[in-house]
Amino acid sequence: MLTISRIIKLIFLNLITSLVIIACSSSDTTVQQTPNTNQSNNDCRTIEHALDTTKICGQPEKIVVLSPHHLDLLLSLGYQPTAYGFSYAMPGTPQPENKFDNPSQQIPYLGEQVTTQPINLGLGSEPSLEKLAALKPDVIFGEIRNKGSYDLLKQIAPTFIWDVRTMGGQWQETIKDMAKILGEEEKAEQAIATHQKAIDNARKDLASVVEKHPNLLLLGMSNLQNQVAVIQPNTYLGEVIQGVGFEMVSLPSVEGKGPSVPISIEALPQLNEADIIIVLGYSADIEETLETSSEKSLNSFVQISQSKPAQQAWQSNKIANSLKASQNDRVYFTTYYLWNGLNGPNGTQLILEQLRDFLL
Repeated sequence: MLTISRIIKLIFLNLITSLVIIACSSSDTTVQQTPNTNQSNNDCRTIEHALDTTKICGQPEKIVVLSPHHLDLLLSLGYQPTAYGFSYAMPGTPQPENKFDNPSQQIPYLGEQVTTQPINLGLGSEPSLEKLAALKPDVIFGEIRNKGSYDLLKQIAPTFIWDVRTMGGQWQETIKDMAKILGEEEKAEQAIATHQKAIDNARKDLASVVEKHPNLLLLGMSNLQNQVAVIQPNTYLGEVIQGVGFEMVSLPSVEGKGPSVPISIEALPQLNEADIIIVLGYSADIEETLETSSEKSLNSFVQISQSKPAQQAWQSNKIANSLKASQNDRVYFTTYYLWNGLNGPNGTQLILEQLRDFLL
């Protein structure tokens, strides 16, 4: 016969068991907020990246990219973004509120390849967590600048963060990881092979130019009142330029360090061995808009508006004009956004096209 004390104990145990079940159910619900399409222990990959080692299962369908660089790599693999975070708001270009409903006029250089209407997450360095949580993506691709929000991002979906994209060889490692995450590793090798073929073809086309003018200097600047950055040979751009056949001009004392080295305008004569100089311009102070500009193409507008301030500053500076390349009319102006913002196969194709336009 059950005593009153034993009955009370049984009631208490049942109550505790119920609470544990409820707690487990609540925990399961939280886990379900990090979706993964077609999860299966037999179809899982574990990828080591800059911040962590992350497991992903199944075939991701809702893909988030938090930079133009990862958009370049994603498109190179034949995939489309569900949501996109841009590197910074390009002055004068249309900025949609909720989604990129007209990508070719809203996403410079890569927008014409975007066939979806990806959700606009704002700045990729500070993406909207509310939009991400509501979207319930399968995977998030980010840069090292997302390190501070990584703990929050990985609660929403498996998140992969890679090292500095501008360093030589980095994008090839990143695209291999992305292809593995997407379950199609062979596509990475195809993209890398296509990239190399484009460089080989450009090397043939530019062989006579390289023979006459072998030394090329890459500079990044907004204007000459601020520092000028010398792009180093050990970078993505160094790989492209040297792959075509040019010798990269740099400061010997800092060779091998970092992707770029800041110098003052007074130090430019130390780089006067350059036969050709390409200046990568950038500016946050653009008053004209795409709608009011005579340049109706988004790419043309970005090219002109971003390179114009650097070009004007260069042409009015005595030190810059004293350089051999300036004297021989072999200084060319382009945009930092294209040349050192995409760092992937599509970016390479566009750079090589522009290099031919400059030099042939």
